[in-house]
Amino acid sequence: MFENIGHVLYHVLIILFPILFYHQFLSKGITDFTKRINYEFLMVLLIMLIFTMSFPIEVSNGDSYDQKIIPIILAFIYGGWILGITLMLAMLGYLFILEEPGFLIMVVNYAILAVLLSIFSMWFQGMKKTYKIMVVSILFLFVTLTRTVRLILLNEHGEIFVTILVSMVTLVTLITVMLIIENLNMQMNLQRELQRSEKLKVVSELAASVAHEVRNPMTSTRGFLQLMSTDENLNESQKKYIEISIGELDRAQAIIQDYLSLAKPNKMEFNVMDLTKEIENVVQLMSTYTNIQNITFLHSIEDELYIKANKDEVKQVLINIIKNGIEAIGEGGTIKVHAFRKNDDAVIEVSDDGIGMSPSQLSRIGTPFYSTKDMGTGIGLTISFQIIQLLKGRIDVSSEYGKGTTFWIRIPLAD
Repeated sequence: MFENIGHVLYHVLIILFPILFYHQFLSKGITDFTKRINYEFLMVLLIMLIFTMSFPIEVSNGDSYDQKIIPIILAFIYGGWILGITLMLAMLGYLFILEEPGFLIMVVNYAILAVLLSIFSMWFQGMKKTYKIMVVSILFLFVTLTRTVRLILLNEHGEIFVTILVSMVTLVTLITVMLIIENLNMQMNLQRELQRSEKLKVVSELAASVAHEVRNPMTSTRGFLQLMSTDENLNESQKKYIEISIGELDRAQAIIQDYLSLAKPNKMEFNVMDLTKEIENVVQLMSTYTNIQNITFLHSIEDELYIKANKDEVKQVLINIIKNGIEAIGEGGTIKVHAFRKNDDAVIEVSDDGIGMSPSQLSRIGTPFYSTKDMGTGIGLTISFQIIQLLKGRIDVSSEYGKGTTFWIRIPLAD
């Protein structure tokens, strides 16, 4: 039995406090992980790991236990396999320094655990909260079972009860941490959506009140310029100026149309469409553009991807995102489009090796009035996010400055 219940409560505090500190001061939420290591999250987990290993839970027979498995599991499922392996190597190195008995056996056990967690982490982000907790609990109970069997084989029956008791405390702590992370993520996502909705509301009101009044004189001006361009008395310079003026008016008209699209989103009923065919059409359309820019266009599209959507709107989203990728590359480079089925979603992955974005730029992507392009308005991506949201899907973005950007468009498959 425990000498002091305070040891257990101390370990619970060791696990809970760093997570709360991370959410409050170091991050806007632990969300979908990428191939890039989240160093702030890694440092928090390292502190958690070192403290729980340095001050283990003492039991009455002189043995000790710790909760190092919790930061290991959190690293894999919320940080990705790279962060998980990094933390596990740090843990094994610390055990070696402490001259832990049975070190080689622990290396084998944690290697097996690393493989299982790496496989699980690939599907973790797409799961519902209940399923996440259920699968992690089953995995943890499996680890507890293997420990119990080992004690039985070694005839150490006196430690079985303590092992199970400590494991249950650890499992409850792990579930509590996961619930905190999931709920904080949900609250932060809701807060972002609320802020985004408020911005869209302002833009919509602005568009509805101004756009029509502005378009009327612009249409008249464009018509008069077209009439003037047919005058034979104009020289080449004058004709060129008129042509440039008409082009700028058309560009202004396109921007106003984008604002009107925000003000009046499509509320038509969605029909089942062949997403595979539509992506192939967009790829064929954009291939001409990439050839001119000397950009390599690679694509891999899975067959029979059907969704409920408006075909024109989905095409608009794809063109917006692919065109942004092409413009980010400039000349030379590669853009990839990969469409596949994942669980109940159709996933379209669009990646480029262009200039990429900084973390601050990435956090603002998709918001009205924000664009990384000199001549951009940010409305194109805002509309794209809105369209996918109406389809009950989502767009995730990963980017690293100087290395490129990847968009993941997830849309529920048709029943």
